[in-house]
Amino acid sequence: MKMKTRKKQKKGISLIVLVITIIIMLILAGAIILALNNSGAIGRATEATDKSDKATLKEAANVAYGEWTLARQMDGEIRSADEYVKEKLKDQGFSDEDLGLIYVDDSGKISTAIVPEGFVASDIEGENTIAGGLVIYEGTEKVSEDADAKTTRNQFVWIPVDISEFTRTEWSNNAPTGTISSYYTEPYSYSTDIGISETNDLTGEYAEYKAMKESVEKYGGFYIGRYEAGSETERTNVANGTTNMVVKQDAYVYNYVGWGPSMTSAEGDVTYDSLNQGKGAVELSRSLYKNSTSVKSTLIYGVQWDAALRFIADETHNVTDSTSWGNYYNNTDRTQVSPNNPAKTGAHENWKAKNIYDLAGNIREWTMTASLSDGRVQNGDAYYNNGAACAQDGTFLVDNCYDWLRLSLSTLCSVELGLIFTRLDKIYVEYYDKETS
Repeated sequence: MKMKTRKKQKKGISLIVLVITIIIMLILAGAIILALNNSGAIGRATEATDKSDKATLKEAANVAYGEWTLARQMDGEIRSADEYVKEKLKDQGFSDEDLGLIYVDDSGKISTAIVPEGFVASDIEGENTIAGGLVIYEGTEKVSEDADAKTTRNQFVWIPVDISEFTRTEWSNNAPTGTISSYYTEPYSYSTDIGISETNDLTGEYAEYKAMKESVEKYGGFYIGRYEAGSETERTNVANGTTNMVVKQDAYVYNYVGWGPSMTSAEGDVTYDSLNQGKGAVELSRSLYKNSTSVKSTLIYGVQWDAALRFIADETHNVTDSTSWGNYYNNTDRTQVSPNNPAKTGAHENWKAKNIYDLAGNIREWTMTASLSDGRVQNGDAYYNNGAACAQDGTFLVDNCYDWLRLSLSTLCSVELGLIFTRLDKIYVEYYDKETS
């Protein structure tokens, strides 16, 4: 009897120990998962998977490019490297969406794009390749042949970047010269007593610029707003204050806007001719996605503008003489759309390059580039001119708010999907890691 009793007691103790052990294990497992989540390890694992998928795509493209080179030499292959490679990748099971995020030129250079959280890549023909200008739409609903999406959702175009060429430059004969005057700086640093440095970042542009360049190098490009920055209500003078800004087709251009209160102050209202004009271009640009956890926005930097010009410049789109394709008063298409005033955003198909509208003409666009210690640079030229360069255009005082100023948003730049810099006319998107933001 004693032996049986002991056995029963032993079994009872074992069961209790087992239950307690399970409870402890569950508590520990929950604590471990919580710790991993708080440390970002799970998110990084997901990101690593995404990067692995991207690396697999790029690796497969490299192999296919080698086959194309051999086929061209041995069999007289006439298709371009991009066409050949994409057909091979499709045979391997890569989706049309995957293929839209990669481009291979005949020299073997491979460009890839990334779509930030909260946006979708277009499925519309002509908008779904890097080479032609990959378009993304804000929101998660897919975009096929839907004209309404162009007027109801913000849109951006991917600018692929060769980091070795990601520098400021002047332009001549439709090509970069590779040099720029020392008068122009970004981040602003011309004046030693006023200029911005890592320890004197009065406008936030030093840290912003550094993060932007790191993002572009990491992801191989950035996004630019497809249209000029627009306003849902028409802006008719400098006293219109701050209005709601969009990056959609058929919006009023966001004009009558200064760069900011001063060379070293980007926040706060701009006063012009004793009138409160409202928020300046820099603050407006940064505020577009200020509540987003995946993207940020800011005014475009000159180096980004030059990267966009490198991308679009070809025989059809001359960036040092944009008479034939720019939005200017003497363009024959102007008789159809506001010949004597700025046109609405994306008003005519002939005024676009690689899916980016009005990069040349309509209204000038503020940039972050500083000129000496008393002005900021505007690019893109204005409708009342006759087709000059859409590269660097002129320097203006930061509180200048005439109607020819053009709001410019820059790119989604860095957040594991997102940092957006804008031109106050176009919006550019790049990527940065949340860990570094």
